[in-house]
Amino acid sequence: MCVRQLVIALTLVVVVAGCASPSTTNMIGTARTPLDASEVLVYLEEPICFEAIALLTATSDASFAFGDQAKIDAALQRLREAAAAVGANGVLLKRTGEQRDDSVYVGTGLGRSTGNFGFGINIGKSFGLMDKTAEGVAIWVPEQCD
Repeated sequence: MCVRQLVIALTLVVVVAGCASPSTTNMIGTARTPLDASEVLVYLEEPICFEAIALLTATSDASFAFGDQAKIDAALQRLREAAAAVGANGVLLKRTGEQRDDSVYVGTGLGRSTGNFGFGINIGKSFGLMDKTAEGVAIWVPEQCD
């Protein structure tokens, strides 16, 4: 019975670790009523007046986006979604970048053994995957300040 509990515990750890969020939100202001992500604008410069609500980070991890632009678009969409969840109508984009993700290994091997002696050879290639990242501030911009 102890082995079964250990297997269940390890399985839960792996499942929880695999469910890491591709975005984070750290509140620095007061949340508002959630909005639809399509209502959130991305600002490259500070508007004349705004209220900061949260610090946001997002990645393109697990987005199934291929190509640099598609990965940036996925990270920006996740920023919009996170901002909308705290009621922000804007995201002040602070930084974009890259981070190394999991790697993929492709290879083949050949082995031979006789008696107590074995010999093997393996060749392959490891491909590092890169995710795009975006950081910003969820903001509320009053209509008269646009």
